[in-house]
Amino acid sequence: MAVQITVSEVHAMLREYLRNRADLGLWKAVASGVMEPPNPFETKSVRRPRRWFVLFVVVSLASTATFVYFNFWN
Repeated sequence: MAVQITVSEVHAMLREYLRNRADLGLWKAVASGVMEPPNPFETKSVRRPRRWFVLFVVVSLASTATFVYFNFWN
């Protein structure tokens, strides 16, 4: 006969399974999209942001600063 498991037990088992998987998660997906790929030969090297992300941040900050300057300080 099959063992019956409650919903809370299944939820706890699923949560534990996903916590043990370090390669899953929203933060890992965002970090992989924004940062350069890791170097498999140098595990302690620092991952730098991708060029398109840096450009996007600089353009966004410049446009926000321009908007604030011309609409609120002038």
